[in-house]
Amino acid sequence: MMTIHYIIASIIAIIFGQISSHLNKKLPPVVAEEITYKEFFESLKKDFRIDIFYTFIFLVLFNSFIHFLGINLTTYLYMSVSLALSLAFSVDVRFRLIPDETHIIILFAGLINFMFNLSNWWNYLLGAIIGGAIFWGLGLLSIIIFKKEGMGFGDVKLMASLGFMFGIKNILVITLVSFVFGAIIGGAILILKRNDNDGYIPFGPFIVIGAIIIMFVPSDIIINIYIEFCTWLGLMMSDAAYFLINKFS
Repeated sequence: MMTIHYIIASIIAIIFGQISSHLNKKLPPVVAEEITYKEFFESLKKDFRIDIFYTFIFLVLFNSFIHFLGINLTTYLYMSVSLALSLAFSVDVRFRLIPDETHIIILFAGLINFMFNLSNWWNYLLGAIIGGAIFWGLGLLSIIIFKKEGMGFGDVKLMASLGFMFGIKNILVITLVSFVFGAIIGGAILILKRNDNDGYIPFGPFIVIGAIIIMFVPSDIIINIYIEFCTWLGLMMSDAAYFLINKFS
């Protein structure tokens, strides 16, 4: 029985691999109104070819969903969300924008999830509001304090759609994880390329990393790891402060 689902997941991965590859190449010109949707879909059919990179990623990811999450609606919804996240990651890195098509895919998956969890409806609606509000607020603060855009509206819409899909607790954890990875990776990029960039680093990829992690790791485990790390770090800093006080007093 499980073998059938692994086969189905692999077939979906192969199809999504080609769709994702084509979307990443052709969708930014659509957003910039350089080509129409009609031309886009015509090129999808005309230029269809097997893409090894995205196909491999989706094969690993989708079969991991089956293995770790089991056979359920959430597993297959995550596959659709992963397609949107791959698009958000790649396009934001290259063009510094997140196409609305990514939010639409995630919202559609979230709506299906919402319909099957009506008893918990408030969790998903508040998740969308809180997810979007956090990044909208950060963007507004950046404009007020630094006089420049800190968070693009694409990030706000991505977080709102993910909040609708994952709910309140998960979107807060996604926010936490994205800022941790953003601080580490973004800081390293700024140091290594401080003379080659304008100081702006797309934040969408870090949101994507947080969303992928939350699909596999329960939010409570991530929260506990974070608390334990902060506790350990606090003890290390207090020990260091105590040592310095005794040494120089």
